[in-house]
Parts: sequence; C-alpha cells; structure tokens
Amino acid sequence: MTDAQPPLIATADAQLIELAQRWCAALGTSPEVARDVTAARRSWRGASAVIAGEDLADGLVGAGVTRRDHVVIVAREPATCWPVAVELGAAAVCGLFEEDRVLAALASALDGRDEACVVSVVGGSGGAGASTLVAALAVVAGRRGFRSLAFDGDPLGGGLELVLGAERAPGLRWHDFAMTRGRIDAGSLADVLPVHHGTATLSWARDERGPLPESLPAVVTAAVRGFDLVAVDAPRQLDPAGVELVGRSVLTVLLVPEEIAAVMAARTVLERLRRSAPAVGLVTVARRGGIGPGPVAEALDLPVLVRHRHDRRLRSAVDRGQGPAHSRALRRTAAAVLDALGMERP
Repeated sequence: MTDAQPPLIATADAQLIELAQRWCAALGTSPEVARDVTAARRSWRGASAVIAGEDLADGLVGAGVTRRDHVVIVAREPATCWPVAVELGAAAVCGLFEEDRVLAALASALDGRDEACVVSVVGGSGGAGASTLVAALAVVAGRRGFRSLAFDGDPLGGGLELVLGAERAPGLRWHDFAMTRGRIDAGSLADVLPVHHGTATLSWARDERGPLPESLPAVVTAAVRGFDLVAVDAPRQLDPAGVELVGRSVLTVLLVPEEIAAVMAARTVLERLRRSAPAVGLVTVARRGGIGPGPVAEALDLPVLVRHRHDRRLRSAVDRGQGPAHSRALRRTAAAVLDALGMERP
C-alpha cells in the first residue's frame, strides 16, 4: 500500500527541481515543490518521501524539523552534507546526477510498505491437499477485504491456476520472469498478474512448468509490498527456492492426513522445515478410520491450528473449474488459519 501524500521536493535550485520531478515521474507519482524552508516545513511530516537540496538542508535543521524516514539529500558536493543528513535522518546523500541511487532510495518509500502476511503451506505427504488450502486461503482472505495472492512455489505440483479455475485469465506467469533482473515494482507486479474472481495468482502456464526463476527473491519482495496476504504453495522437497519461501513466511502450515504413514512422512518434512521456517503450525486432515488429530499432534510435537474435514465434493468442484470456495469445510479451515494469523474479517 503506498502513502496517500505525494513526495516533497524541498529546494530553490531550478535544475534540481527539474531533475527531481523527472525522477518522481519515473516512479509514477507527482511531487509537491517547496522552494523555501517555511513551505517545506509545512509538508515535511506528511510527505511520503523528501528530496531535499543542499540549499535548504541547513535551514530545515535550523527550523527544527523532526528526523524522519525516506529523506534523500541531493548535492553538488555530497561529502559536505553528511552532518546535516544525520540531523534530518536522511537515508542517502546523492550527487546531482546519481539518478539510479536517488531512484532506489525513493522507490523504497513510494513502492508500498512491508505489510503483507506471507503464509506457506507444505504437504506432510503426497496428496495432502496443500494446493487447495493455499487457494482457499487466498480466496477467503479476498472475501474478507484483503488483497490476496495465491503464489505457486511448487514446480512439481498440479498448478494453483487449475485449482482456482484461473488458467485462462490474462496475465504474466513464471516463465515471463525468467529474464527479469533487479528490483520489481510492487504496483506493477499486482497489475500484470492474472486475477480470477478477485484473487491474483502467480503460477506456471500449463505447458511451461519448470524451476522457479532466479528473480524469485525480487518477486517475493514485490509481492510482500503489493498485497496483504501472500499464500504460498511450497514444495515438500524444500529445495533452495522452497527454503527461501518458508524463510520469508510468518507461518508455515504443515498439512498432514490423520494416517500413520502420512505422519511418518511428515516427520521428515518437518525436520527440514524447522531449519528454515520461523514458525510451523499443524493442520490435520480427517480420514475415515484414521488415528485422529491428537496422535498426529503428539507425534510431531506441534499444536493443531484446525482439523480439516474431508469434503467429497471438492475434487469434482475443482475439476469443473469452480475453485475451492464451493467447499464449506475448506472455507472453514482457511478461515481458522487466517484468524490465527490475525487476519480476521474487518
């Protein structure tokens, strides 16, 4: 989510004003210009970012403005400006023509705030239903008013687009990011991804599956800035990309059927998860004649967030392209996980 207030250009230097306006335009925003200390002081606190010229920097300190984030000082002789930069809380002191440095400093202020909740789901055994739970988390979060992204991080999975019925929705897929280098704008990412019934997805095209691209960290960073919830279908094998994904998650959900064989398989997965996941929670999947949630929790030494009850109609609903939202049981499970994350209905 970006700040509502525009950035502030605080300088009387006509050349710097022209350059700064061009920098802001490159980031898709229109700045306010203050050519004296009095005008700059009025907008100092509310501006999303400040580009301050060396001509007004000392005056701003003398006027008693408070230190703040997202201040960039631009000077013809940057080395002389560091003392005043410290007083203003400036993140960078740049030369007049160091455009790349200024843009990088401004982008962190204008490209949203790190507010997204990232939750990964990992199947404790094959066929546990991780993809459908990820899809349900994204759908239910969207219905609660949150901007949600169903993030497909499992190259060997069946594909989140198929689960959601979104395979025909226009937008970019993973192969489109194969040649991406450097920073990705959060707003641009949200604009170019497929959206189906209000839920954004990032997955593979049906005939383009393969490893996650090297741009994965930049994509995740942009997703965190551009959405409120990023629900990740993480691979059970926890390759380096999987480790990256669960390491960025505030919670990793281990989905385990209430069967002895599934619990044994989940032990191995959990051992790997604990090396990189900040927090792991357990969702058990009820099975007719199964061992129940208690023995699963005891064997894995994990608290049960919720017990998911099987819905025999879910598979046919997904096969018909209707997505997971038609399952009341799955919606209930997703709602319980979101509640545990503090993403209750507003």
